[in-house]
Order: sequence, then structure tokens, then C-alpha cells
Amino acid sequence: MALTSLGYMALVQKFDLRVPPLRSTYELADKTGVLTRHTGPDGTTRVIYPRNRYRGGDSIVDHLLFALKKEQLDLTVLAALFEHPEAIAAVQEWLRAAPTSRYARLSGFYAKWLAGAQFDYNVPSGAPRIPALDERAYITGPVKNDTQFGVQNNHLGPPAFCPVVRRTDELAAWIASDLPDKVAAAIERLEPEVLARAVDYLYLAETRSTYSIEREVPDNQRVAKFRRLLQFAGAPGPLTEDQLCEWQNEIISGPRSEYSYRDRQNWLSRGGRMRNMADYIPPNPEQLDAMMEGISQVASLIQTGTVHPIVVAACASFGFVFAHPFYDGNGRLHRFLIHHLLRQAGVTPEGVVLPISARMLKEIDTYAGLLKAYSAPRTALLNYVLDADSDTILIKSPQPYWLYASFDATALCEFVFRCIEQCVEHDLAQEIQYLRAYDASLERIEGWLDLPQSRLSNLIDLIVQNHGELSKRKRKLFEDLTHDEVERIESIVRDEFDEYLNTFGQSG
Repeated sequence: MALTSLGYMALVQKFDLRVPPLRSTYELADKTGVLTRHTGPDGTTRVIYPRNRYRGGDSIVDHLLFALKKEQLDLTVLAALFEHPEAIAAVQEWLRAAPTSRYARLSGFYAKWLAGAQFDYNVPSGAPRIPALDERAYITGPVKNDTQFGVQNNHLGPPAFCPVVRRTDELAAWIASDLPDKVAAAIERLEPEVLARAVDYLYLAETRSTYSIEREVPDNQRVAKFRRLLQFAGAPGPLTEDQLCEWQNEIISGPRSEYSYRDRQNWLSRGGRMRNMADYIPPNPEQLDAMMEGISQVASLIQTGTVHPIVVAACASFGFVFAHPFYDGNGRLHRFLIHHLLRQAGVTPEGVVLPISARMLKEIDTYAGLLKAYSAPRTALLNYVLDADSDTILIKSPQPYWLYASFDATALCEFVFRCIEQCVEHDLAQEIQYLRAYDASLERIEGWLDLPQSRLSNLIDLIVQNHGELSKRKRKLFEDLTHDEVERIESIVRDEFDEYLNTFGQSG
């Protein structure tokens, strides 16, 4: 059976567009039959249309019409396509022949918005306005009207940074679940003293985890500085270069502090003898100002209340790490931005932190996979040379803005929703249950044993860590206690921590 490409794939092939591989491809069979869909182990899909299900031809307009009508929106392909005069000319003729056509007008709008194309066209009077995104299929932002084409631009961001978020069943369920209300309810149920102690632990867990993700062990001074930064998250105001530099200086001290966005090309690379390869090459410095302004615009949607705050936090924070505007500290700042935006939106109250980095660390393979899904296909398109010492990089191929500006952020948003739910349902609940069991154990033990509270606290923790028994290796730390005393303490701890150990003992 002979197959020919349809839609985006046909346009990519016709113009030899250097874009990341399409996650979904459509092809036309030369025979009649039924539509078939194949999903690969990597999640990519291949859809084959039978001859009797497709009535179009093989022109630019035919494939644009199919892509906009049948496929998920791909702003990267459209931006690359509309750099070609032949594509612009085809849209101009389409607008002349069908001036009220929904898809001709959308094509003209995207060519103008993404590539600055000019058209001899104005939407006929009386033609209804059309939304750029169908809000039944996508998460949409505030509307900006394009009067030339009669298009309501409801994208989340500008061309320089415009994540696309599909309204999947999973994401729709998350949005309907009122997770911010669950966060507030979980916190309001707690006694102030218990909450204060739990929050103290969660701040420490979040601080250590954000460094652990990057395989760093911070000293006490760095822990204190990052904790202080977390406590001040949520201050009103936009994300500006000055503000981000100030935060970067809090995270990175000394000679690695930065006072503006980077002015040279940077890259990420794992260590390895003679490896000499880049794992990710972010946008060049000339593109940073526009991309960072776009990220700031998306982040500002928090203030409007028009887009779910967790969607905004996910898009803006991951956009930040993809832009990589600093030489150092980008990963920690990216995770901090989630806290900052959630607190700005009131999802987490002042003084409270959810251990999102700690949860990401527990799901590090998923987290790393999401980062790689963006970075790897873009870096693979670049021709570059690293010197022998991996000290400087020479990029030999173009780095157009559209290579970095847009991406499907659906899975990123779903991941952040899951992390926040786990923080509330598991991590916060786990710490609260630990504290209550600890207090009950302490009260029962102190009634008959005279031991400094710091040592007793350590003893209880060691017994819990070993699922109700003090290990032989740790027994020597408490040689002043008799065998009967240790057994009695173990019995009390097992009794008070029974529910905790059954619920959380084997979980992450």
C-alpha cells in the first residue's frame, strides 16, 4: 500500500523544514477502507486515512486546511512554514478566492502573527469573528482581537513564548478537582502549632531536594538563603530581569552571581571523559529578551484569574528553564518560580510551602523525561562544535526564535498538578501524622525515662526509619539504655506509629 503525507508532515517535507519531529503524523493511503491509528511505544501516533476519507489535493492550501482542521496545533511548524514566500503567496491567493473562509483567515493570521507577513486583505464586513483556539480543545488566555482577519487571539502568550496546552481528559479532571481549595482545606484543618512544625520540616525538605535534583549538597549557609527566598515568594509584581537577577544572587553567591541575562551562548552537558557533547543548547542571547518578556506575560496571567494558576505556574516555570537565561542557578530558579506563582495566586498561603522539589525528586525519571522531551529534539537539529576542553561552543546552524518559542506543555501541566496533589495528600499528611505519633510517643516515654529530648527524638526517628525496631548498628549509640528499656520504647513507638508505618512505611 502506497502512502503519501498529509497536513503538517507534508508541509515539513515539501519545504524541508528543520523542526522537532512531529508527535503525530497523518498519511493518505492509495486504497479505500477505514481510518487506522497506530501508537508507538514512545507515545507517537501515526494516522492513516483511506482514499475515500480525503477529498483534498496535494497543494500547500490543501495541507494547511487539513492541518488546521484535523491536527493538533503546531505553532513551530507554522512559524517555520511562513518564512517561505511560496507559502505566503498561497495563503494570499486563498484569501482572495475564499475571503470568509475560517481556515484561510486563520492561516493569514498565523502568517502575520508568527512571521510578520503582510497581506492585501481585510475581513469582509459581517463575517463572524473566529477564535484562534477552540476552548473545548485547548486552555485559552485573554482575547486580543486581530481586526484584519477577524480572529480572536486567545493564545496564552506572544509569538516569542507561546506554550500550547491541550484540554485532555486528565487535565480537565485536574482543573475540575479544585486542587487549590484542597490545599487550603488541608492547611486550615491543622492546629497552628502542628502546622508550624510541619512547615518547618517542609521548608527544609524542599530546600535540600531542589539541590539534590542537581546532585549538589548545599552547606548550611546556602540552605538558609534558599529557605529565606522561599519564605518571600509571592511578592506582587511582574517577572523582570532585575527581579530574576536578585533571586539568582540569593541562590548563587560570590563570583557566580549575575546581574543581567547571559550575553553568550551556553549549553548543558553531562560529565564524561572525551564526551564533548551538548545535551541541551538553549536559545542564543539575542533571543532572550523577547522570550523572557513572553514568559513574564504568561506569568502575569496569574493576576487576571483567566487561566488556572497551576497551568500558568507550570508553563512559566518550565519556560524559564528552557530559556536558561543565566549561566548558573536556572534549575533552582525554575522550581522556585512554581512556589512564587502559586503563592501570588493564593494557592499556598503566606508562610507555607509545598515540597514540590521533594516530590519531583521522588519522580525524577518522569521529571527528567519531560525536560528531555523539549531539549533533545531541538539540540539534535543544531550543528555545533565544542572545543577539546568543552569550554566554548560554536553553533554553525541557525537558531530561529520559533525553535524554542512554542511547545506542547500539556504533560508538564499534568505533572505539576500530580506533584501538588501528592504534596497535599501524601507529603503534608505524612509529616502531620508523624508529628502526632511522635508527640504521643514522647509523652508516654518521658513519663518513665529520663533522657535528653534531643537523644530521645533521635531514638524515635531511628526506630521509625527501621520500621519499628532499633537496628543493631544503631544500638551502640544508646549503650546507656538497658535491653528492656529499648524494647519498651520500641513497643511504644510501634503502637503510636502503627498507622503511619502502615500508610507511609513503604511509600516514597
